[in-house]
Amino acid sequence: MHKQFRLVPASSPPDVEKLLRRIKDAGVNLAGAGGSNVEFGGEFAFAVDDGQEDDTERVLKQHGYRYRLFDHDDHPELTVCWIENRPGALHECVAGVAAANLEKGRIIRDILVGIDGDKGIAAQVFSEEVRTPASIEDAGATGA
Repeated sequence: MHKQFRLVPASSPPDVEKLLRRIKDAGVNLAGAGGSNVEFGGEFAFAVDDGQEDDTERVLKQHGYRYRLFDHDDHPELTVCWIENRPGALHECVAGVAAANLEKGRIIRDILVGIDGDKGIAAQVFSEEVRTPASIEDAGATGA
């Protein structure tokens, strides 16, 4: 569960059940899902079993969904923690992300917790950059 799909489940009107049915009908297994206001313009975030990303992209494109795909190896917005099923495990993950975010001018947008697998429970924390003195200085230094 190293990648995360993010999209507004827009058909007309937005319909998360229809999106999930299409994913199911394509034989794709969800390894984790989350979101807020998913039928009110918010994003639905989900991860699929490793190796099913291409099938997922195919079904999303086939039905005209506009999506974003994040890989934690390539996108600093997405952090993946493998946590144990015990009190405080998610807190430890989030506390580490929050501390790292302070240095990068980011805040947590949402958290997706997956199913218990071979490595433990995957928790994906998605963060976005906010305007801070540090981020403005960094942007000026790189010419961005």
